[in-house]
Amino acid sequence: MSTARVDFTRGAAERIAAVVRRVEQGDRDGAPLTFGKVDTPPGGKVFRMCTFTGTWAIDTAKTLTFRNVTTTPNTVVAQNLFATITTAGTATSTPCAIAKDGTAWYLIAARCL
Repeated sequence: MSTARVDFTRGAAERIAAVVRRVEQGDRDGAPLTFGKVDTPPGGKVFRMCTFTGTWAIDTAKTLTFRNVTTTPNTVVAQNLFATITTAGTATSTPCAIAKDGTAWYLIAARCL
């Protein structure tokens, strides 16, 4: 536990005091405040960086490999709703950005050569 001194401006102290007074005058049967890490809700939106090889046609799905993920599974299938992406060669690894909406992944952007 930190014992460092905390200073507030007068305005901040007055706002804090007003909230404390409001809570003390209100319903005390409510749940207490909690502080901690907020998890992404199930089905929430998630942004990831990936790579793929070959050409990716519009309105098709492709298996992508997550960047900087060393554990398995490190692949995902995503849908391309925007444009056909062609690369310099089938062995070329092309970086892309995807986002998860609900349970499905979608292409957001890809480096076009």
